[in-house]
Amino acid sequence: MGERPSTELVIDGHVVVIRIRESRRARTMRLTVGPGRPPEVVVPARISQNAVDTFIRAKQQWLAGKLAVSARPRELYVEPGTVWLSGQPVPVTYRSTGRPAAALVDGRLVVAGAPVDAVERIGRWYRAEARRELHATAGHEADRVGVQYQAIGVRDQRTRWGSCSRAGRLSFSWRLVMAPPEVLEYVVLHELCHLREFNHSRSFWRLLESLRPNWRESANWLRQHGHELHEFVPANAIKVETT
Repeated sequence: MGERPSTELVIDGHVVVIRIRESRRARTMRLTVGPGRPPEVVVPARISQNAVDTFIRAKQQWLAGKLAVSARPRELYVEPGTVWLSGQPVPVTYRSTGRPAAALVDGRLVVAGAPVDAVERIGRWYRAEARRELHATAGHEADRVGVQYQAIGVRDQRTRWGSCSRAGRLSFSWRLVMAPPEVLEYVVLHELCHLREFNHSRSFWRLLESLRPNWRESANWLRQHGHELHEFVPANAIKVETT
């Protein structure tokens, strides 16, 4: 049938726009809430607007609860028996016999060796993947920024995702390779911009904005999920406990 004019509710101090859509198949009114789109009320044809408004007011408390849940950051990096690469889960096949090893084979990380050795190999694999991605990204982004860097270090630093020295030495957390590619790219670009603006002045932020207008999305992602990257334990990938 089509859409009616939207209506608005104030929930927890925020204005919430609610779409109203008529449907010939609808026999009763229903309110739906989905990720990435506004709440929607589906109503039968020819029902009065007063009835719709009454229905929405009656659902206000229910809607507030649903919106609060959908706004909560989703825990991503919590699945045992899995490693994460470029924001995607990679299943792990583990056998406790054979020489210690960890390698990607047909979309799976194949890990072998006694538990302690296998966990150490997963850590080495992660660092190698991070080093490869960071060097590739830095080489490309340095050309765009118009700077040169001297070296890249890969560590498990907990206070900063990346750092830059005046001498052009860059350092990054290997855990960035677990995040979506655009997040790693943002952190690398952020540090490279410091080679032109060694501060967080307005000039720095203007430079970053000109090169990556959507950088805030990646920064927000790290604020929401960075703790999950730090809490990830390679031992969980082979479902063992280490002391």
